[in-house]
Amino acid sequence: MSYLSIENVAKQYDGRTVLNDISLELPPGEFLSLLGPSGCGKTTLLRILAGFEHADKGRVLLGDRDISGLSANQRNMGMVFQAYSLFPNMTAADNVRFGLRVRKVDAAEQRRRVDEMLDLVGLAEHADKYPHQLSGGQQQRVALARALAIQPTLLLLDEPLSALDAKVRVQLRDEIRRIQGETGITTVFVTHDQEEALSISDRVAVMYGGDLVQIGEPAEIYQEPAHSFVAQFIGVSSVLSGQVVDADEGVIAINDMKLHAERARGFGNNENVKVFLRPEHVRLGALNGSGLPPDTLPGTVCERVFLGATTRLTIGLDAGEQVLADVPTSDASELGIGCRVHAGWDFDHARVLADR
Repeated sequence: MSYLSIENVAKQYDGRTVLNDISLELPPGEFLSLLGPSGCGKTTLLRILAGFEHADKGRVLLGDRDISGLSANQRNMGMVFQAYSLFPNMTAADNVRFGLRVRKVDAAEQRRRVDEMLDLVGLAEHADKYPHQLSGGQQQRVALARALAIQPTLLLLDEPLSALDAKVRVQLRDEIRRIQGETGITTVFVTHDQEEALSISDRVAVMYGGDLVQIGEPAEIYQEPAHSFVAQFIGVSSVLSGQVVDADEGVIAINDMKLHAERARGFGNNENVKVFLRPEHVRLGALNGSGLPPDTLPGTVCERVFLGATTRLTIGLDAGEQVLADVPTSDASELGIGCRVHAGWDFDHARVLADR
């Protein structure tokens, strides 16, 4: 059963399409991330959910209720912004209490919810502090507590971590997921950070140019990109240009070299394609006098980046393109810059997509 339904929502500004017939559904209690680059429409979609903007077309349903025409204050949604938006002249407790006072909640219930929310976000001992006395991460926790205190129908988070430093961002990211799990509130989280989206979401909706190009669980988005933008935006991929020469057998020609890729079977013969390879899926070996192994491309190591347990090698292929390969650091010493290598992949590891 859907808790939130977005049906064919479209939006234009000054004749420019910002959202193009977006449709998706969230079950109760799901944590969904809207992921994409700046200008893809994700924040506009969030603002339409909140009631700060209205769609030119389509509708938003909460349960079986159409809320498309309701103003923001009629939707009872909790919103957390990137810039915290706390009242500087109010203590943490008073900031959390604000929405309850506006709704004329009984004073005793206000105290109970404020105490409960501050405890939930780990700030009970900071209740009497003002925003300027709190760190950025603490201020964002207060903003989260304030959004949750009103017992919202939906929690909306608009890039709430982007103003924080890296360590605090990871800590608060994990806290948001913990709190969402404890409260069970249905949540929509906007971010341009793929690591954030993949690490805390039940599902990720990838947006590009006003379109929803793919939605799925994090592992699916990473391992099975359905669109060339997703393949390049999520994680790290090398991209090779090729042409399908035998769709039945899954054979692709990359320049004059013929290689097998299971997913080439979904295309027609002579169709131009892009082959996307994750660095962890590229197999390397040193070229020696025995010749080039089948299903591999010759190349030269031209860059090395130490990543701890692995080392990332950049291979300049003789075909004129490059691939990245992650190899155990213990093995990387044998593959120095200038070393001649062959690069390949397992039959089912290359992602083949239309050349567009």
